[in-house]
Amino acid sequence: MNKLIISALLTLTVAACAGPNPYGNSTESYGSREANQTMQVSHGTVLDVQPVTIDSEGNVVGKIAGGLIGGIGGSSVGGGRGSAAAAVAGAVVGGMIGNKVEEMYSKANGVQITVQLDNGQVQSIVQEVNVNALFRKGDHVKVVKSASNKARVIQ
Repeated sequence: MNKLIISALLTLTVAACAGPNPYGNSTESYGSREANQTMQVSHGTVLDVQPVTIDSEGNVVGKIAGGLIGGIGGSSVGGGRGSAAAAVAGAVVGGMIGNKVEEMYSKANGVQITVQLDNGQVQSIVQEVNVNALFRKGDHVKVVKSASNKARVIQ
Protein backbone atom coordinates (compact mmCIF):
# COMPACT_ATOMS: atom_id res chain seq x y z
CA MET A 1 0.00 0.00 0.00
CA ASN A 2 2.84 2.39 0.89
CA LYS A 3 4.52 1.70 -2.47
CA LEU A 4 1.29 2.61 -4.26
CA ILE A 5 1.00 5.91 -2.38
CA ILE A 6 4.66 6.80 -3.00
CA SER A 7 4.29 5.92 -6.69
CA ALA A 8 1.16 8.08 -7.01
CA LEU A 9 2.87 11.03 -5.29
CA LEU A 10 5.92 10.76 -7.55
CA THR A 11 3.69 10.67 -10.61
CA LEU A 12 1.82 13.79 -9.48
CA THR A 13 5.07 15.59 -8.69
CA VAL A 14 6.51 14.89 -12.14
CA ALA A 15 3.25 15.87 -13.85
CA ALA A 16 3.18 19.17 -11.95
CA CYS A 17 6.66 20.08 -13.27
CA ALA A 18 5.39 20.42 -16.85
CA GLY A 19 2.65 22.97 -16.15
CA PRO A 20 0.92 25.12 -18.77
CA ASN A 21 2.94 27.54 -20.88
CA PRO A 22 2.45 31.07 -19.47
CA TYR A 23 2.62 32.47 -23.04
CA GLY A 24 -0.44 30.48 -24.13
CA ASN A 25 -0.95 27.37 -26.22
CA SER A 26 2.03 26.41 -28.36
CA THR A 27 1.62 26.66 -32.12
CA GLU A 28 5.10 25.40 -33.00
CA SER A 29 7.30 22.55 -31.81
CA TYR A 30 11.08 22.78 -31.54
CA GLY A 31 13.64 20.10 -30.72
CA SER A 32 15.99 20.55 -27.76
CA ARG A 33 18.88 21.16 -30.19
CA GLU A 34 17.04 24.19 -31.61
CA ALA A 35 16.50 25.84 -28.22
CA ASN A 36 18.89 28.55 -27.00
CA GLN A 37 20.25 29.30 -30.49
CA THR A 38 20.16 32.45 -32.56
CA MET A 39 17.98 32.01 -35.62
CA GLN A 40 17.94 34.05 -38.82
CA VAL A 41 14.60 35.74 -39.50
CA SER A 42 13.60 36.96 -42.97
CA HIS A 43 10.35 38.67 -43.90
CA GLY A 44 8.39 37.81 -47.01
CA THR A 45 5.08 37.27 -48.77
CA VAL A 46 3.38 33.93 -49.45
CA LEU A 47 3.22 33.23 -53.20
CA ASP A 48 1.68 29.75 -53.08
CA VAL A 49 0.38 27.14 -50.63
CA GLN A 50 0.07 23.44 -51.52
CA PRO A 51 -1.09 20.54 -49.33
CA VAL A 52 1.40 17.66 -48.95
CA THR A 53 1.71 14.47 -46.91
CA ILE A 54 4.76 14.09 -44.68
CA ASP A 55 5.93 10.48 -44.19
CA SER A 56 8.27 9.48 -41.39
CA GLU A 57 11.23 7.67 -42.90
CA GLY A 58 12.97 4.49 -41.81
CA ASN A 59 10.91 3.76 -38.71
CA VAL A 60 10.59 0.00 -38.11
CA VAL A 61 9.08 0.10 -34.62
CA GLY A 62 5.65 -1.07 -35.82
CA LYS A 63 7.07 -4.03 -37.73
CA ILE A 64 9.24 -5.15 -34.81
CA ALA A 65 6.53 -4.68 -32.19
CA GLY A 66 3.94 -6.47 -34.35
CA GLY A 67 6.36 -9.30 -35.06
CA LEU A 68 7.18 -9.76 -31.37
CA ILE A 69 3.55 -9.70 -30.30
CA GLY A 70 2.56 -12.08 -33.11
CA GLY A 71 5.46 -14.43 -32.32
CA ILE A 72 4.62 -14.53 -28.62
CA GLY A 73 0.94 -15.05 -29.36
CA GLY A 74 1.68 -17.74 -31.93
CA SER A 75 4.06 -19.63 -29.64
CA SER A 76 1.31 -20.10 -27.09
CA VAL A 77 -0.71 -22.11 -29.62
CA GLY A 78 -0.18 -25.86 -29.65
CA GLY A 79 2.99 -27.61 -28.53
CA GLY A 80 6.29 -28.83 -29.97
CA ARG A 81 6.73 -28.25 -33.71
CA GLY A 82 3.23 -26.82 -33.99
CA SER A 83 4.12 -24.15 -31.47
CA ALA A 84 7.27 -23.17 -33.39
CA ALA A 85 5.37 -22.98 -36.69
CA ALA A 86 2.61 -20.93 -35.08
CA ALA A 87 5.23 -18.59 -33.58
CA VAL A 88 6.81 -18.01 -37.01
CA ALA A 89 3.42 -17.50 -38.67
CA GLY A 90 2.35 -15.19 -35.84
CA ALA A 91 5.54 -13.15 -36.17
CA VAL A 92 5.07 -12.75 -39.93
CA VAL A 93 1.40 -11.78 -39.66
CA GLY A 94 2.12 -9.55 -36.66
CA GLY A 95 4.91 -7.80 -38.58
CA MET A 96 2.57 -7.17 -41.53
CA ILE A 97 -0.15 -5.78 -39.27
CA GLY A 98 2.39 -3.67 -37.36
CA ASN A 99 3.66 -2.26 -40.66
CA LYS A 100 0.15 -1.21 -41.74
CA VAL A 101 -0.60 0.37 -38.35
CA GLU A 102 2.70 2.24 -38.47
CA GLU A 103 1.91 3.53 -41.98
CA MET A 104 -1.39 4.94 -40.69
CA TYR A 105 0.26 6.78 -37.81
CA SER A 106 3.51 7.85 -39.48
CA LYS A 107 1.89 10.27 -41.92
CA ALA A 108 1.15 13.87 -41.13
CA ASN A 109 -0.67 16.59 -42.99
CA GLY A 110 1.84 19.06 -44.34
CA VAL A 111 1.94 22.24 -46.35
CA GLN A 112 4.45 23.48 -48.91
CA ILE A 113 4.66 27.25 -48.58
CA THR A 114 6.41 29.24 -51.32
CA VAL A 115 7.58 32.61 -50.02
CA GLN A 116 9.15 35.57 -51.80
CA LEU A 117 11.48 37.21 -49.31
CA ASP A 118 11.76 40.98 -49.12
CA ASN A 119 15.22 40.70 -50.76
CA GLY A 120 13.58 39.10 -53.85
CA GLN A 121 14.74 35.53 -53.17
CA VAL A 122 12.05 32.81 -53.46
CA GLN A 123 12.05 29.86 -51.03
CA SER A 124 9.77 26.87 -50.60
CA ILE A 125 9.41 25.32 -47.15
CA VAL A 126 7.53 22.12 -46.27
CA GLN A 127 6.26 21.88 -42.71
CA GLU A 128 3.58 20.08 -40.72
CA VAL A 129 0.17 21.76 -40.74
CA ASN A 130 -0.68 23.77 -37.66
CA VAL A 131 -4.42 24.46 -37.43
CA ASN A 132 -3.67 27.61 -35.42
CA ALA A 133 -1.54 29.06 -38.23
CA LEU A 134 -3.11 28.67 -41.66
CA PHE A 135 -1.36 30.40 -44.56
CA ARG A 136 -2.90 32.07 -47.63
CA LYS A 137 -1.46 33.60 -50.77
CA GLY A 138 -0.49 37.20 -50.02
CA ASP A 139 0.11 36.70 -46.27
CA HIS A 140 3.08 38.58 -44.82
CA VAL A 141 5.18 36.00 -42.96
CA LYS A 142 8.55 35.37 -41.37
CA VAL A 143 10.90 32.58 -42.46
CA VAL A 144 12.92 31.42 -39.45
CA LYS A 145 16.09 29.49 -40.27
CA SER A 146 18.18 27.68 -37.64
CA ALA A 147 21.94 27.24 -37.64
CA SER A 148 21.39 23.67 -38.93
CA ASN A 149 19.48 25.16 -41.93
CA LYS A 150 16.04 23.97 -40.76
CA ALA A 151 13.41 26.51 -41.80
CA ARG A 152 9.87 27.29 -40.67
CA VAL A 153 7.30 29.78 -41.84
CA ILE A 154 5.51 31.64 -39.06
CA GLN A 155 2.97 34.46 -39.00
